[in-house]
Amino acid sequence: MDYEFDAFTEGVDAGGLRSKKEIKLIIEYLVLYLNDSVTSDVVIEALTGSALANYFETTQAVDELVASGNLTRGENNELTITKKGSDSLKELMDGIPASVREAAMTSASIIQLRNRNEGAANAAIVKNGEAYEVVCKIMHKDTVLVELKLHADDYTQASKIKKSFVESPEKIYEAVVSLLY
Repeated sequence: MDYEFDAFTEGVDAGGLRSKKEIKLIIEYLVLYLNDSVTSDVVIEALTGSALANYFETTQAVDELVASGNLTRGENNELTITKKGSDSLKELMDGIPASVREAAMTSASIIQLRNRNEGAANAAIVKNGEAYEVVCKIMHKDTVLVELKLHADDYTQASKIKKSFVESPEKIYEAVVSLLY
């Protein structure tokens, strides 16, 4: 589907969104398919941070989608897609390349994880015979988002793995999400 290139493209990489309609559709897509409540801040950061859309165009598109009744905005800035928004998305979504949808979802998922409980990552070292096992988890409330068990030959190596994981679990999550989406 061809869309008119009518959006500002400052800060948008090649292959990014160049029409206002495309920007609105990817916003509706993110709101529909992200499992957790998604705020307009997450949507805007996901699209602009990954250079898929211009900041001003994205901000305006969110406001227009709310004003037109395609999205609703809650008191904590959470966005919810309406039936009207869902219907328009189903009709027109094929016009947005899969690579753009994947990049937007990956970016938004990473941002949501970062914004959640920052203390949600933990790691434990368990002795396993002559070696060690490092059990690393990223949690959200009572749900395990990612769990990894890594082998280490000695306690020093296990400690380094544990320290690296706890200091930057978003890198592990980003890698996993990027590979799976």
